[in-house]
Amino acid sequence: MYIKLAIQNMKKSIRNYVIYFVTITLTAAMMYSFLALGFSKEVLTMSENISMLTSGILGMSVLVALIASFVISYAIRFMLEERKKEFATYELLGMETSNIQKLFFIENGVIGMAAFFIGTFLGVGLSGVLVQIINHIFEMSHAYRISFSIKAFATAFIFFMFMYGIGILRAAKVIRRRKIVDMLYDHQKNENGKKHSLRFHITLIILSILCIFTGGCFLAKGLSVQTNVFYFWMTGAVILTATGIYEMYRNLPILLLRLLNKSKRRKYKDINLFYFGQIGRKVDSAGKLMAIIAILLTVSLSTMFAGLSMGAGYKANMEAYYPYDAGVALDAPLTKKSMEPMIEFTRQQCKVEDELIYYLYGTDTYPVEALALSDYNHLRCMLGLKPVSLSANEFFIHCDTWNYVEKIQKALEQKSKITLAGNVLEIAETAIHTEPMEQYQMAGTRGYALVVPDQVANQLSGEKIRLVMKLENGGYPELKHELKKFLHDPNAWTPELQDGKSLPERVTMGVTVKAWGVENSLTGFAAISFCGLYLSIIFIILSSTILAFEQLSKIDYNRRNYQILDKMGVAQKTRRCLIKKEVGILFFIPAILPMIMMIFLIAGANQVFGEAILQENLFLTYGIVTLAVFGGIYLLYYWATTSVFQYAVLKKEFYK
Repeated sequence: MYIKLAIQNMKKSIRNYVIYFVTITLTAAMMYSFLALGFSKEVLTMSENISMLTSGILGMSVLVALIASFVISYAIRFMLEERKKEFATYELLGMETSNIQKLFFIENGVIGMAAFFIGTFLGVGLSGVLVQIINHIFEMSHAYRISFSIKAFATAFIFFMFMYGIGILRAAKVIRRRKIVDMLYDHQKNENGKKHSLRFHITLIILSILCIFTGGCFLAKGLSVQTNVFYFWMTGAVILTATGIYEMYRNLPILLLRLLNKSKRRKYKDINLFYFGQIGRKVDSAGKLMAIIAILLTVSLSTMFAGLSMGAGYKANMEAYYPYDAGVALDAPLTKKSMEPMIEFTRQQCKVEDELIYYLYGTDTYPVEALALSDYNHLRCMLGLKPVSLSANEFFIHCDTWNYVEKIQKALEQKSKITLAGNVLEIAETAIHTEPMEQYQMAGTRGYALVVPDQVANQLSGEKIRLVMKLENGGYPELKHELKKFLHDPNAWTPELQDGKSLPERVTMGVTVKAWGVENSLTGFAAISFCGLYLSIIFIILSSTILAFEQLSKIDYNRRNYQILDKMGVAQKTRRCLIKKEVGILFFIPAILPMIMMIFLIAGANQVFGEAILQENLFLTYGIVTLAVFGGIYLLYYWATTSVFQYAVLKKEFYK
C-alpha cells in the first residue's frame, strides 16, 4: 500500500520535484565525469605526477558531497513544507509517524536513485569530453570514445549516499518533531520584519563600497609583493570584498524599493502596487540569502575564470616556452666547438635527429639581439615551419609575444631602416613573423629578435651561444637533469671562450627539455584548471537550487495573492509576466555584482598578466566562456523555477 501511495504521490507532485531532480542529476553527472577523468588509465599514464589530478578531484568531491548534503537537506525541507498538510491528514487518519517517514523515504529514494543513474549516464558522455580536453592539453592523439569506470561509479555512489543520507536523516528528524497543528497552520503565520531608516541603509551602502574598493587595493598590493606578506594582503582583500558584497546586497535592494515606493505615480500605475509588494517581501525575507548567494557566485565565477585562463594561458605559453625538444642556453661568448660534447652526451642517451649550434649576436646601437638568417631558417625547419628568404640589404623582426607586435609596428613605421656594422638595412616586405620560437631564452631574450642576412651577422659579435636538438619521440623528462649534471661536471665538459673574449661577471645558463616541461609543469596547471572548473560549476548549480527553492517556499502565500488578481480581472498573460519578473528579481539581483566584478577581473588580469601570456585576448576569451557556462546553468534554473511557479500558482484547480 505504501509503495502504491508513494508512486501515486510522485505522479501527482511531479512538477514540484523538477528542480530537485535536475539538481541531483546534474550533481551526479558532474561528480561521475570528473571522478572518471581522475581514475582514467589513459590519463594516469600521461606523466608521473598526474596523480595530483586524481587527488585534487577526490578532495573536491569530498567538499562537493559535504556542501551538496546541506543543499539537499534544504531541498528536502522544502518538499516537507509542500507536503505538510498531506502528512498531517495522514496522522489524523491514524497513520503512524514511522510509516509517514517510510512513505517519504520511498518517494525520495526512487527520485534520488533515478536522478543518480540518469546523471551517471550523462556523466559517462561528459567524461569522454573531459578526457579529450586533457589529451589535447598534453598534445596527445585522441578520439572521442565512451567508457564506463566501475571505480568512478562506486566512488560517486558512496559520495551520493553520504550527501543523500544526511538529507534523509534530517528529514526524518523534522517529520518526527513536527506537530499536526503546526503542519496545518504554519502557512498562516505572519512574518515580522525590522525596518531601518533610509539614512541607515545609505550609510551601510557607502561603507560597503569602501570595503569593496579597499579589498581591490589590497588585492593589487598583494599581487605586487613576493614575500609572505602576500597572504596578509590577500586575506584582507577576501574579507573586505566579501563583507562589502554582503552589506551591499542587504541594503541596496531595500533602498531602491523604498525610493520606488516614494513615487506615487509609479507606485499606483497599472499593477505596480502588487508587484512592489511582492518584491518587497522577497527582499525582506531573502535579503541575507541573496547576499550569501552573491558571494558564492563571485567565488564560483572567479574560480572558474582563474582555472580556465591559467590552464589555457600556460598551454599557450608551452608552445613558446618549449617549442624545441631540447635546448641549452649560455649567455657567454663560447666557441661552437665547446658545445659539441653536449650533443655527443645526448646521443648516448637517445637518438638526436637534428641539432643546431648558433649565436645571438649583439647589436650595440639597438636593445635587441640578432639572428643569422640561416640559423633562423634552420630553427624554423626543426619546428616544421617553412623557411623565409631575405635580400642582402633587408631585415625583419620575429616576435612571438603578441603585446609587443603593435609597438614594433609603430616603431617600424617611424623608422624603416637600421644600420648594423656599417650596413644599412631596410625592412622586408613581411616586417614581422610571429610563430612561437621561445624568445625569452632560445631565439632572443626580450620577446623579439632581429633577423639579418648571414654576411651581416658574421660582422657582429656572438655574445650568447645556443644549442637546439630535435630528439627521437621528443626525448624523455629525465634528460633535463642529466644535461644539467653534465654541464656542471668539470671533468665531463670544459667550455672554450672565443678569441679576445672574456666571461661576463654573471653567466646565465638554462636547459629546456620539452618532455620535462609537459610532464612537470602542465600537469599542475591542468589539475588546478579541472578542479577549479569542477568546484565552480557545482557551486553555481547548488546556489541556483537554493534560489529556486527560496522562490518556491512561499507557494501558498503567492497562490492566494495571484488568486486575488484573477478575481480582480487581471489577465493570465499579465500574471505570467508578473511571475517572470518576480522570479527574475530573486535570481538576477544576486548575479549582477558577481558579473560586474568578473568584468573588472578580466580587465585586471589582462592588464597585470597580459604581457606574460603569448596568446592575444586569452583572458577575454575565457572570461566569455566563464560567463557563458554560468549563464547557461543559471538560465536553466530560472526557466525551471518560473515554470514550476506558474504551474503551482496559476493552475485553476487551486482556485476551487
